[in-house]
Amino acid sequence: MLATLLTVLTTPATACPTVATGSPIGVPFDTAQVALVRQGTRTTFTVSINPEGDPQDLALVLPVPELVEESDLAVLEPDVFTRLSQYSGVLTMNDAGCQSPSSTASSQSDAAAGGGSDADGDVQVEAEYSVGGYAITILSAGESEALFTWLTDHGYQLPDAVIPVLEEHIEQGMFFMAAQVDESAAGADGSFLAPLQVSYDSEQFTVPIRLAAQSSPGEQDMILYTITGKGTGEGRVGVSNYPLVDVEDTCIWGESGVDDFPAFYDTRFRPKWADAGSAAWAVEWAGGWGDCSPCSGVSLTGEDLAELGFVGEGSEHFLTRIRLRYTPATAEQDLMLYESGLFDPLVTSYADANTWNAECIPACPDSPGEIWMVENGFETGTDTTDTVVDDDDTHTDGPDGDAGPGATESDDDGRLGCAAAPAAPVSALLLLAGLAGLARRRD
Repeated sequence: MLATLLTVLTTPATACPTVATGSPIGVPFDTAQVALVRQGTRTTFTVSINPEGDPQDLALVLPVPELVEESDLAVLEPDVFTRLSQYSGVLTMNDAGCQSPSSTASSQSDAAAGGGSDADGDVQVEAEYSVGGYAITILSAGESEALFTWLTDHGYQLPDAVIPVLEEHIEQGMFFMAAQVDESAAGADGSFLAPLQVSYDSEQFTVPIRLAAQSSPGEQDMILYTITGKGTGEGRVGVSNYPLVDVEDTCIWGESGVDDFPAFYDTRFRPKWADAGSAAWAVEWAGGWGDCSPCSGVSLTGEDLAELGFVGEGSEHFLTRIRLRYTPATAEQDLMLYESGLFDPLVTSYADANTWNAECIPACPDSPGEIWMVENGFETGTDTTDTVVDDDDTHTDGPDGDAGPGATESDDDGRLGCAAAPAAPVSALLLLAGLAGLARRRD
């Protein structure tokens, strides 16, 4: 996607899918979801975690740049993340538009404190709140070992590797929001925990991953939904300090109901991620209302955006969905985000293997769809002599790099037959922000 021409399709006039009669793919069970709304210096951070094991064993440690008041905290209904995921998720399509190339994409809806003073050595309890089933403590600390000891003594099971990370944020003058879960914050069926939200003002713009990574037993995925405005210098969000990868799409993946799509999609993402050094990100969706082609059929409303912290008319928002994967060894920095000033839309989609899609959509190389097309007498359209690939598709994009996350080359993100949006100048804005960690509570 993005800056790479991936596949030459056999019928350019109908090669860009405009009709999605399939379904968006949901987020895997063990993936964290984060929504980050950024308007000026105001940041609203909402996290939804679906942990392995007992949800009540989960706890959250989040450094924040200012003393958080109870009015800055909220707990949302999980449905808002369900709609975010379905609205912007990777699509599989039963009818990818080959039979109805003039059809238009389906439309999207335009609906539009109590404080504490207890001290524990170099750790100060600044405030304690009970919000929506979460017990929240706001801490300040003068020394990382003391903070680590306090967290350990109060049920937060963190590895020793987080101590130098804590020290860095103490030196930056950060406060620490520590939250533990009770039964009312988690679904009995193992569903995602009730999303916890905190708002604050900061000149910095980041997604915290280092504490979470150090508490992880291995690979960790995060789906990041960034929501900005459509003003100058905003638009699509990118990560400046980890490599961007392009994942091939707009091809026939396999048979719906027969083959395993999440496993197939991982075969597209994993090799790119490994080649990039086992810490990388990809853009899976970008746009505002009416920008999707194809569309999932699920609406994101103005009420949803307001609940996530967006201020203003819903038609003025721009959503970027980023998938990132890392390991404890490769998550060496928190994600540094920037607003690119680009507004070109992007939808990641795959076509089901069937006779009508095979008329104009090529097979994804080395996929169940390619086997199906060969077995059913169709040309696969995957001849590598017709494929042009950016030799450096795991570069780090950023404001000072060769291309921002929405930069276009040829037909933008590789979809022949789609009109590429004009590229706007890449903003020179590079912002930093806080850090979050997920820890298991001790018994």
